[in-house]
Amino acid sequence: MAVLSVTVRAQQVYEADLSQLTPTERKWVDSVYTSMSEDQRLGQLFMIRAHSDLGPDHVAEVVSQIENYHVGGVCFFQGTPEKQLELTNQYQALSHLPLMVSMDAEWGLGMRLPDQTISFPKQLALGAIRNNQLIYDMATEIARQMHRLGVNVSFSPVLDVNNNPENPVIATRSFGEDRYNVTAKGYMYMKGLQDNGILASAKHFPGHGDTDVDSHLDLPVIKHSLARLDSIELYPFRALVRYGIGSIMAAHLQIPALDPRPNRPSSLSKPIVSDLLRDELGFNGLIFTDGLEMKGVTKHYQPGEVEAEAIAAGSDILLLPEDIAASFETIKRYVAEGKIPPAKLEEKVRRVLLSKYRLGLNRASFPAAENLRSELNTAAAKSLKQDLYEAAMTLVRDKEKLVPIATPETGKIVSLRIGSPQSSAFTTRLDDYGQITHLTTGVKPTATEQQQILQRVDGEDVVVVSLYSDGSRFIEKVPVSDEVLRLLKAIDQKSKLVVTVFGNPYSLAALDGFGTVLEAYTRDEVAQDAAAQALFGATRITGRLPVTASKAAPYNAGLETTANFRMGYANPESVGVNGEQLASKIDVLAREAIREKATPGMVVLVARSGKVVFEKAYGHHTYAREQAVSTNDVYDLASVTKVAATTLCIMKLVDEGRIDIDKPLGFYLPELEGTNKENLKIRAVLAHRAGLSAWIPFYKYTLTPGRYPKPSSQFYRTAQTGNFVVPVTDNLFMNKVCIDSVWQRIYDSPLPNVGKYRYSDLGFYLMAKLIDRVSGLTVNEYAARHFYRPMGLESLTFNPLRSIDRDRIPPTEVDDYFRMCTVQGYVHDMGAGMMGGVSGHAGLFGSAHDVAALFQMLLQEGTYGGKRYLKPETIQQFTTRYADDLRRGLGFDMKQLDEDRSLNMAEDASARAFGHLGFTGTAVWVDPAEELVYVFLSNRTYPNMENNKLNQLDTRIKMHAAAYQALGSTSERSTSAVRNTAGLGQVP
Repeated sequence: MAVLSVTVRAQQVYEADLSQLTPTERKWVDSVYTSMSEDQRLGQLFMIRAHSDLGPDHVAEVVSQIENYHVGGVCFFQGTPEKQLELTNQYQALSHLPLMVSMDAEWGLGMRLPDQTISFPKQLALGAIRNNQLIYDMATEIARQMHRLGVNVSFSPVLDVNNNPENPVIATRSFGEDRYNVTAKGYMYMKGLQDNGILASAKHFPGHGDTDVDSHLDLPVIKHSLARLDSIELYPFRALVRYGIGSIMAAHLQIPALDPRPNRPSSLSKPIVSDLLRDELGFNGLIFTDGLEMKGVTKHYQPGEVEAEAIAAGSDILLLPEDIAASFETIKRYVAEGKIPPAKLEEKVRRVLLSKYRLGLNRASFPAAENLRSELNTAAAKSLKQDLYEAAMTLVRDKEKLVPIATPETGKIVSLRIGSPQSSAFTTRLDDYGQITHLTTGVKPTATEQQQILQRVDGEDVVVVSLYSDGSRFIEKVPVSDEVLRLLKAIDQKSKLVVTVFGNPYSLAALDGFGTVLEAYTRDEVAQDAAAQALFGATRITGRLPVTASKAAPYNAGLETTANFRMGYANPESVGVNGEQLASKIDVLAREAIREKATPGMVVLVARSGKVVFEKAYGHHTYAREQAVSTNDVYDLASVTKVAATTLCIMKLVDEGRIDIDKPLGFYLPELEGTNKENLKIRAVLAHRAGLSAWIPFYKYTLTPGRYPKPSSQFYRTAQTGNFVVPVTDNLFMNKVCIDSVWQRIYDSPLPNVGKYRYSDLGFYLMAKLIDRVSGLTVNEYAARHFYRPMGLESLTFNPLRSIDRDRIPPTEVDDYFRMCTVQGYVHDMGAGMMGGVSGHAGLFGSAHDVAALFQMLLQEGTYGGKRYLKPETIQQFTTRYADDLRRGLGFDMKQLDEDRSLNMAEDASARAFGHLGFTGTAVWVDPAEELVYVFLSNRTYPNMENNKLNQLDTRIKMHAAAYQALGSTSERSTSAVRNTAGLGQVP
């Protein structure tokens, strides 16, 4: 009878009213009904339990019930998606009429398949969301996944109004305590499912929200009056009946106001199921019982009797019958005794058949097994989950206005993790927003442990405390012991305290005494990530509490924050990037570069619209493969220093009116008087149009003569002594008088390129001196004070070994021509090394994240983290090409527009893109046209700087191009001419 199909058919909107049939529907229902035997008809009213992880005996039992009792449906529980689909197709092939396949999927397939599929937020977290369109989008995605898995019915949404904090079974499964909020969100959830061809089932009628007994274990009693039930519990069901819910699940509750018979579950109550739901509310859809294995119904009734009483009460489909043979026998007896009129039984069968027809089950389909996991867990679905959690974050109160958290001018940020001994997603993400001091303790810290924590906390610190739920599936209670409260109070008295709760909002009742509290609803890693980003202002906070926890945490509490334009993190698809395509292309290029020994390792980062969408480390620090690269590693940025330090400092001084770039250098540096540098305009120097020489090999003048030169003892010592105080390596110290010699050689150097473009390091030596002279601070001090420290960019630094572990810094070369050692943690550039590691052209080190954040600030017209660092007009001036130049801005490199020269970045980059390349194998490019940031860090100079394979392979350019290709069509992105990417030629 079944017609085979291997694809998931296009879905139509599910029509809920089963009292109205089209002629086509009536014809099909009539023909099927009349062709069925009595047992086949009765079997349609049963939906049996099915697992995909219980082995062959269980499968055989399901097969037996399909073949012998002609059951109408199955309800799947735990297992794997692959095995479930295999069994679904097997069971469908056995059934004479396609089976109705259902799941409890309140928060998606992950409710039953948690380790293999996506778990969206539970309904209590959804209750905090103010944009109900997101609820519809979630239900739409759940519907898509269910179709892919061969499922037709979702036992959701939960319409219980949860107004009892002690509810042991509903709790986080409810949208909250407000009937209007529950109704609005329940409607959007229902509509998202049914608009996409999935039968929604509202539960647990007539309302399971105000109970303190789990109906899985016993029969709860609800003692409210009819008026109270009508105004609260029944309100969402009444509304969704009016707006077209396709099915309703009858709960196992004793409600004396509706049916005074003792121990009579509502699921077996004709006054509740038939008189109230069917007649008074006018419901014309399917009625499911709740699971008939539950003690709330089986405690007082025998197998078979439960099912017969449920049919007599008015239900259409018997969910999870305990004994199907006894059920058949007893139902037939009830019919014979007149307790179930035959006409009523026929109505139920016909309703089931019509529902199947509308679900497309007039013929069977068999979804393909290929690519199932990837097609369920798509990047778009993961992005939606992130959006939902971001929208749910609820800032319950913030009396000290600590959120968004700013990097303290004095003091530090401390993270105290309570109840999660392992590093969490929350604390890991915090590290991306500054240098965090991490502490941890248990849920009952001893007095000694409390004292040790307090000793690590200072008065100006911001202490971010994270409290984690106990991991229970439905309740997610957060244990807040007396010991924890004492510790928090002590911290609050001493420092600035921010408490984040990863669990049930009812747990907030214990935290009324604290002024800044963020509710994050669950310990799910995506929620933890969203909370960290929200606290630091990468995303807005807009959620509202869906329940009342206490007087200080009432229903609808929630402060709004605005995003303060910090770098955030998101799934690529949320900002229009094809994440799978981007990752696969960069992976291939990275493997090629490492295989060809173009570089031992690298870190690549791509961000769009302020969100990091790709950040990955490849390879090792050296070819010995002893230490793998980490995304947190700190690389020598080489000439990226010119823009990430020196140019930024000049821009800031221009902002402050302290430098006029159209004045000559001699105006600020009187020591240039009488030299050919005196009248060089600062603007021209920044654009490499001042005629300066490219570079001077200063170090060669300090080596011994001969075939095998080495550092001369005239200029160097192996230990710090006297004037030998300039560290070049761990064991090589230069005489400080050599610095004067470096400057003199620059002053005396010729201008061989007057009137022409010539890339030059010398001009940026002079820019560093200019910054020092005007501001009174060296370039490293000025950049750290005005940019790196206030932005929380701990890795951006000169001379990194003063603050960063050597293990985080990949070496740049095995130097056999000057320093005679492996260069690690010291600047690779020889001239910058002779300047004590600090120069305007080289010397800066940093991680990919911190470089990206710095350039994101430029992309955001000078603001970051709620603070302005540069004026938009200054950024515009410096990222505009120098007059008549086809490539260079002021300090910044830009896209090469000269068709006769090789490209320096992706062909698809716009003409507005700016950034810089670095000799050690680094790059940063920002494109305002696409809001795109690309960072590439490597140590391609290890073990020998003569290795030019990275440029020959065009790895940096090709990875940059991959980012644009992942955006989709590129036909209108670039205003420059079309050209190939043959090679970089000479690059810094």
